Amino acid sequence: MKANTRRDNKLAFDEVADVYDSARPGIPHHLVTSLVRITHLAPGDQVLEVGAGSGQLTRPLRAAGPDVTALEPGDRLRALLAKHAADDLGITVTGGFFEDYTAPDASFAAVVSANAWQWVDPSVSYAKAADLLTEGGHLALVWNFPIVADPALQLALNEVLGQDYPDAVRDPATHLSGIETRAAEGRAELAASGRFEAPWWQFSTDTLTLTPDAYYDLLLSYANAAVLDDTARTDLFHRIRTVLTAHGADTVTMDNVLYAVVARKTDQ
Repeated sequence: MKANTRRDNKLAFDEVADVYDSARPGIPHHLVTSLVRITHLAPGDQVLEVGAGSGQLTRPLRAAGPDVTALEPGDRLRALLAKHAADDLGITVTGGFFEDYTAPDASFAAVVSANAWQWVDPSVSYAKAADLLTEGGHLALVWNFPIVADPALQLALNEVLGQDYPDAVRDPATHLSGIETRAAEGRAELAASGRFEAPWWQFSTDTLTLTPDAYYDLLLSYANAAVLDDTARTDLFHRIRTVLTAHGADTVTMDNVLYAVVARKTDQ
């Protein structure tokens, strides 16, 4: 995805670290398997993960074989990730922003990121990733975009949440096309860097079945909602409950659209 034009909320997720940890879905096995295959990663290869959160990609990627240096700037999220990875010597958890990260050139077989690359300054991100990669190394980026599977329910939620809680709004009619547009813009940004070639990309969808509380927590884990005060969070919760009760929804089924793009470092 194309970089955000404003990045002042990039630490908002750390304000709701426990919610983020429990609510954000992990990157599914089938997608991690595809990424490992396309990047030719092998056990023992070194991978740098940018914006690791509490390990939604870190843990399944590590389970596939490579060693992972997980870079996470948020103190609370980083503490949770360190706790989850405490028994795995193949995961190194470190702090700071990617823009400030230092390591010798050609240190990593891959640089990866899930739901975080758009927060990195694009004047730095691609060139720095390329410098850190070995010859023929890969940049692999993943995002997920969940939407309520029942269009009528999503539209009802939009109606009561849209004005005050825009992160909750998803348009069933344009959800996928909007993702495809932003993905294309991101690939153009990647190509314009001149440091990567032969991009591969894929869209896939899996299903999430959430309790009302879990759906609320998922919304709360997004940047604009994460910075709400307690009064606003209570209001958000009650609005969601009202809509779900009116629709007789004991659970919320979501279509989780996943987008991944992989590109190889150029020879220059």
